[in-house]
Amino acid sequence: MIGSEPAATGWLHRLSPIPKLAWLASVVAYALVSFAATPLVLIAAAGLAVAASAGILRGVVRALLALAPLAASILVIQSINPAACGASCTAAAHVGPLTIWTEGVGRGLVLVVRILAMEVAALVVFQTTQPTDLFAALARLRVPYLLNVMLALTLQLVPVLEREVRIVLSAQRARGMRRSGFAALVPAFVPVFAGAFERVERLAIGWESRGFGSVGPSTSWRRIRFGSGDRLLAIAGLALGAVGVASAALGWRAPAPAVELPAGLAVAIVAMAVAVFAGALVVASRSLSRD
Repeated sequence: MIGSEPAATGWLHRLSPIPKLAWLASVVAYALVSFAATPLVLIAAAGLAVAASAGILRGVVRALLALAPLAASILVIQSINPAACGASCTAAAHVGPLTIWTEGVGRGLVLVVRILAMEVAALVVFQTTQPTDLFAALARLRVPYLLNVMLALTLQLVPVLEREVRIVLSAQRARGMRRSGFAALVPAFVPVFAGAFERVERLAIGWESRGFGSVGPSTSWRRIRFGSGDRLLAIAGLALGAVGVASAALGWRAPAPAVELPAGLAVAIVAMAVAVFAGALVVASRSLSRD
C-alpha cells in the first residue's frame, strides 16, 4: 500500500532513496515522450523483475490490478474516439452508434503501456521506501517544502480516506441502512469529507506549531545515506534516461499509427477492456456491500 511503512528486508529497501528517485524520474521522462511500445514493455518487465528480486512482486501486481479499470477506460475511449489519424482511420466494427477504429485501439494500447511502465517504476520505488526517508531525500535534493508536503499528503492521506469510507459504511449499516454498492457511497461522502477537513485543520495547526513556513534553515533528525556508490547509480540512471528521452524525441511520430492491428483483434481487445471495466465495477460493488 502506498504511504505505508515498508519492512526493510530486501536489497532495494536498503538502497538510498535518491538513486531510486533518479531512475524513477528517467523512466517517467522517457515514457512521457516515447511512443515505441517495445522499449516500454521491456521497462515494465524489468520493473517487475526488480520487484520480484526485492520480494514485493505480489504487492506490485495487486496494485496494478487495482489500476486496471483506468487502463481499460483509456483503451475504450481511444478506440471509439481516436485522435491519431483523423479522417483516415480504419473502421474495425460498428456497435450501434459507436465505431471501433483500428488505429484508435493501437494508440490506446501504446498509452496503456506508457502508463504501465510509469506505474511499475513508481510502485517499486514507493513500496521499497519509507515515506519519511522519501521526504527526507526530497528535502536533501532541495525540493521546496510546500511541494514535499503536497506529496506527503497525496501518499499518506489517500489510504486514510479509503479506510474512513469503509468505517463509515460499516457504521451506517450497523444503524439500519440497508443500501449496498455504489448507492451507499452517496450518504457516506458527507462524514468522510467533514472528517477530511477536520484532519487538514489539525495538520495545519500542527505544522504551524512546529514552525512550518518560517524563515531560516530547516533541520531534520532523519539522515539519508548518499555515498559514492549511490551517486554513481543515480548518475547512471539519469544518463540512461537522458539518452532514452533524446532518442525518443528525435524519432517522435505522435500522429502515426502506434500499433498495426487486424480488425478482429482490435474488436477483441476492446471487448476485453469493456469486460475488465465492468468486472471491476461489479467486484467493487460486492466488496462495498460486504464491508
